[in-house]
Amino acid sequence: MTLKKSDKIIAIFGVIILIVAAVGIYLYAGVEEKEEMPIMEEKPVFEIMYDEVYSVVLPDNQDYTIKPKILGSSSNLYMVEINQQNLKSVDVFVEYSDNKVGFLPNLGIIGRIGADTITVIVYDSQENELGRAGVKGSGNISIAVKSDASMISMEPIEAEDLQEAITKLEERYIDYNEEYTIKISLKTGLWGKIRERLLGKDSFQLDITYSFYDYYIIETIPGDDSDGDGDLPPTGENQGSQTWSPMAYPGKN
Repeated sequence: MTLKKSDKIIAIFGVIILIVAAVGIYLYAGVEEKEEMPIMEEKPVFEIMYDEVYSVVLPDNQDYTIKPKILGSSSNLYMVEINQQNLKSVDVFVEYSDNKVGFLPNLGIIGRIGADTITVIVYDSQENELGRAGVKGSGNISIAVKSDASMISMEPIEAEDLQEAITKLEERYIDYNEEYTIKISLKTGLWGKIRERLLGKDSFQLDITYSFYDYYIIETIPGDDSDGDGDLPPTGENQGSQTWSPMAYPGKN
């Protein structure tokens, strides 16, 4: 069969169109495949851990003796400021020793007649009473001024590097600053007043302690679950982790 010249031209254009369409489909499929398979780099993940650190703070007044008055009771005031990030608790301890317990100290309850009574009261900077306790004769007093304060969020941190992780961790820190006043009073009966005038002052020991959370971070390897526990925080034995502590000293802000 002999094709006309016009039919040959149409056939040639048809072949060209098919070739161009095939090339276009190939190129489009290649670009789409590349877009569906991007190369993503996972950021390091830092787990947050913590230790509880305990410290002692001294009051402004360190005279731990007290002498009764002829009328009423005598009192000493002690002020202390707690300035600490991530505070957990504050406790006041008083160990009291009457210099001469009672009228006849070897006769049990009878011997405690006339013994001195010491009372401890703790106030905050707004003069709110936070705790009160007392003891007669000799003994110990413990007042929990603040306990079990809130912790920061323990959600793991994603960061480009260690410095960014530490910065994000420190942004979660909780600042705490409070000034406490501790009032220690001594009360005695008539015999006690006379006796104290002859025998001198009573003595006690005042200790103020506080604790805080010391947070640090452990870098984990993304996707490293070869031991089957890839979703769990690493332990000290994990060879794919490293520990950093941005705050390691009491009182650091």
